[in-house]
Amino acid sequence: MAVNQVSRLLGKIRRAVSFFHRSTTAAHVLEQKQEMLHLPKHRLINDVATRWNSSYEMVERYLEQQSAVYSALSALKNKDIANLTDQEVRVAENVIEIMKPLKTVTTILSTETAPSVSMILPLKTMILKSMEQNDEHTPTVRELKHAIRENLQKRYSDAGLQDFLHKCTALDPRFKTLPHLDRASHLRIYEDLIIPEVLSRAENVETTEATPATTSQATSLPATAESAPPPQRGQPWKDFLVHSLNLARVSSLI
Repeated sequence: MAVNQVSRLLGKIRRAVSFFHRSTTAAHVLEQKQEMLHLPKHRLINDVATRWNSSYEMVERYLEQQSAVYSALSALKNKDIANLTDQEVRVAENVIEIMKPLKTVTTILSTETAPSVSMILPLKTMILKSMEQNDEHTPTVRELKHAIRENLQKRYSDAGLQDFLHKCTALDPRFKTLPHLDRASHLRIYEDLIIPEVLSRAENVETTEATPATTSQATSLPATAESAPPPQRGQPWKDFLVHSLNLARVSSLI
């Protein structure tokens, strides 16, 4: 991670976890302390460099078991593995709070049977919003949020790709209101989707109306003394276009 304090914290937790993984004696003492303190007998988790979620899980599990870890290290009289200070515990708790939206997004995508591109921008917006700063944040929290936000903002930033993803999102019933966009962008996306479709349909209608009846169709019509009145023409396609856009705007807000 970009934040030095968080990197040091992860390294400190990682050393403690590795110690309990390597030593069967230490693992046994930890289990005894878990039972004594009425904590779940959960195994400590070591993180993997290629899976950032594992760092979240490592810190979360360590905080859950910190009382047992402290007690076990004291009983083992191991001076090589240092306990977390109160300040480091607060930083660890902040890390969990900050990274929880990322964990949530990863869980959502990994549990979807068929993840779709329509989810990308709404989820990205959700994460960016959760990384907004406020005056109550400590310097470490501000630095960590800034690092995550800066990294994420660069992703899916190509204009053409964004336009494609916005349209995919608009076509997904779950996100049809496009809550991650402002009003002007919302209307532009729907107009870009609807206008070409309506124009295409209007051209097809005009082509069909302009096509003369075939000889077989003409001879099959019954003879009448008076010609039948011409069929009533519908509204001009331009009016239909405006009407369709208005309907789309209303339906997208429902």
